[in-house]
Amino acid sequence: MRVTGLIPARFLTLVSHLVLLINILLARDENVKACLPHEYSQTEYNKRDAELLGGVIAGIALIAIEFIGFITGVSMFTGLASLISILCHSGASVSLAYMVIDVWDCRMYWWVFGLTSVIPTLIELAVITSVLVLKKSV
Repeated sequence: MRVTGLIPARFLTLVSHLVLLINILLARDENVKACLPHEYSQTEYNKRDAELLGGVIAGIALIAIEFIGFITGVSMFTGLASLISILCHSGASVSLAYMVIDVWDCRMYWWVFGLTSVIPTLIELAVITSVLVLKKSV
């Protein structure tokens, strides 16, 4: 039995998460300043900016890995992986939208990254390995 509603929902949540990451990438100045004390040096600013930049680029890279598995059809019809991906990326979309609007401390991004980007990517890699290397059907 295939659940057809998971496929468009998964695609939309992946795209939503990607759009928000690109938005943060282009307008990260306020979030970087929220990490710093009132009196800060340019070195401190550059350090926090590089930290957030690296995290956002890593998030985009992990979404790219998931898109590759999804678009090629390797994990498109895997119900549990799709459900976990939908839950994680919709949570990321809500969290990152609040991060953009409320200007969160940039260190909060790492919690969102760990819970909503790393987990579904690890599951995606497990599905890709299972299908392509171990030749198991999903």
